[in-house]
Parts: sequence; structure tokens; C-alpha cells
Amino acid sequence: MTNSERLDTLFVHAGQPQRWPNQVPTAPPIIASTSFRTGSPEEMDRILGGTEAGFTYSRHANPTVEAFQEAVRALEGGEVAQAFSSGMAALDAALFAVGLGPGDRLLLSVDLYGATMNLSHEIWGAMGVEVCDANLTDGDGWIETVRAWRPKAILVESLSNPLMKVPDLPRIIHEAHQVGAAVIVDNTFATPCLLRPLTLGADLVVHSATKYFGGHGDAVGGVVVGTQQYAGRLHQYVKLRGSVLSPFDAWLLHRGVKTLGVRFDRQCQNARELAQRLDASGVFRRVYYPGLLHHPSHARATQLFGGRGYGAVVTVDVPGGRERVFRLLSRLTLVGSATTVGDVYTLCLYPRVASHRNQTPEALAAAGISDDTLRIAVGLEAVEDIAADILSAMD
Repeated sequence: MTNSERLDTLFVHAGQPQRWPNQVPTAPPIIASTSFRTGSPEEMDRILGGTEAGFTYSRHANPTVEAFQEAVRALEGGEVAQAFSSGMAALDAALFAVGLGPGDRLLLSVDLYGATMNLSHEIWGAMGVEVCDANLTDGDGWIETVRAWRPKAILVESLSNPLMKVPDLPRIIHEAHQVGAAVIVDNTFATPCLLRPLTLGADLVVHSATKYFGGHGDAVGGVVVGTQQYAGRLHQYVKLRGSVLSPFDAWLLHRGVKTLGVRFDRQCQNARELAQRLDASGVFRRVYYPGLLHHPSHARATQLFGGRGYGAVVTVDVPGGRERVFRLLSRLTLVGSATTVGDVYTLCLYPRVASHRNQTPEALAAAGISDDTLRIAVGLEAVEDIAADILSAMD
């Protein structure tokens, strides 16, 4: 700038860096700009044409968002990653990426998050996709369904919400690929700390980054990781649908990723001890946690997760149904009640009024969710205090 510039010009341009310094910041910067200048029209043409890496408009790509994407890509061992404005947008993008269209078939695990079921049936079903639910975590009956139905894609959770069931992912992936089906794995509850589905042959991995990646209850986002063949459709989705992750949320989520390992390790330890304490108390009809020997997925979780943990969610059946559950929730003093998991604080959720509110009685029964079911997302507090608060509320 020159001394002759007018004040109105200085308001706009003073202090604007013309180039980045050689020094590298230790923390990723927040670059909130909606657009980016290029050195020449030819350079912009190359970037927009996809022949040169770079940035032109933040709906297409943003440096702060890209830094977060790269972190998740590396954690999951994928070739490409694309971030979105929420976990549901990421799931929708994954279904788009595998090329679902009218007449195609989509096979869902009956244990999926309720909103995932609604998205598949109500949105994709309305577009002409045939959607079928199957029990992919218990028994072998699903194998015949895959072979006979020959879906274009299969969607499953590596740790189911809320009963913490673990599917036989290697076998599902093998059977799916035998009939040409792509496998999409929602890895939100397991995180890369326990499992990296792409290393087992999965085609796409989806995360609600709002949960354990962010970890502090202050940012919403989602991300899809996969092989290079899906890069084009994932990028096309975010450009045309506009489900763009903001730079600030990307910065918060990236910051959360940096402490994911230590947080999740502690949360898994807390969850295992809490499950043991609640199970031993005898006041709940049933306690669901893969780290307990009586959980139906205990052996499979031990094998797949390699002793790294069993997740950070404990689910219980409260005798007495809705009325007793509501009384318990109203008496909690330390543990909160909110519709999420993965935060540093422990939170309870009643699936019948939240995560699975819009499911039919038949769908709830198939998933094993009843009026008694209560989900506990375990945080970082002293486990003795978490257990004492829950058991005192049950008194």
C-alpha cells in the first residue's frame, strides 16, 4: 500500500498479506476466505479444470477443510477423503458416490442409526432405489440375501448404534464383492483407533465427525474416505449439493483429531469399567457392551479390534420402560441427557424419542430396541463418579 491510498481503500486492503511467510505455523490456520486469487487466468483455468491443484472457491475446496480431510484420510488409510457439513450429508454422499440410481438395490443392516434408515428408505427409496433391511450381525441368513438379491451397495456400521453389535466385516465384504456390491462402513463408533475398514477391503468409510473426531460438542461435520475411483463423485456432490464444511468447523474438528487417540483410549477404559459396574449392580435388565463376556459380539470384537478396546458406549435396559427411564434421566446430576456421543462429558440418550424416534415398531423390534433401552455415551470423568450418578438415579 502507498501513503496516497484513500481511507476507504485502506479499510479493505491494509494488512492483507500478499504472500505466505516462509515460517510454518505449528497450528493449522483458519482460512475463512470464500474465494482465492490466482497468479494468472491460465492458472485459474487449470485449477477449475482439475489439471492443477489449488483453490478458487471454498464451495469447491478450502485449505483449512483440506487439512482436516488429509488428517482423516491418513488415519483411515484411504486414498481420498471428502468432508461435508454433517455426518448425514456424508452418508448421503457415500450413497451417491457408489452410483445408486433407479432400479438399483441397497441392502441395509437392521442395526443402523435411525436417521440412516430414514435417509435410505424415504429419500433414496423415493428416487427409485429398492431398499432392503437384513440382520448383518447375527447368524448367516444374510449371506443368502446378498447372493439372491445382488445389491449394488451394502451399508453397515462397524459398531452398531445403540446395542454395540459388531458385524463380521471381512465376510460381509467378501460376499458383497462376489456379487459386485460396494460396501459402505459407518465407522463413527469404532473410529480408526479400533478399526480401519478400508484395510479389510471396504469401499467407503463414513464418519460423523461431530462425534469422536471433534470430541468437544462444538462442531458439526462429516467425512467420507475411500479409494481414488470415488474422488470425482464425492467432489461433485459437495460442489453441486453444497453441503460444505465451514473452515471454522473444519479447524475445530482437526484440532479434535489431534487428541482423539488419548481421549478415545480413556473413554474405552471408562466404558468397560462402567459396563462392569452396571452389570454387577443387578438393577438393569441387561447391559450391552462388547467388552462384557456375555455380549453376543464379544469374540468378534476382540478379534476385529485386536485388544485395542471395545468402544465408548454402554447401553442398558431399564426395567419399567419409558416412565422409569424418564425418572432416571430427571434425577441425574453429573451425567447429562443429549442427542450425541463422543464428547468429553458423559451423556445419556433415549433411542425411542431421539435416535430411533421415527422407526416403526417392527424396525425397532428387529434392531432389539425396546421402551427400556437407554444409551450412555461415556466421557472422560472419573468412572466412579459416572457410575455413582447413574446408580443413585436408579435408586
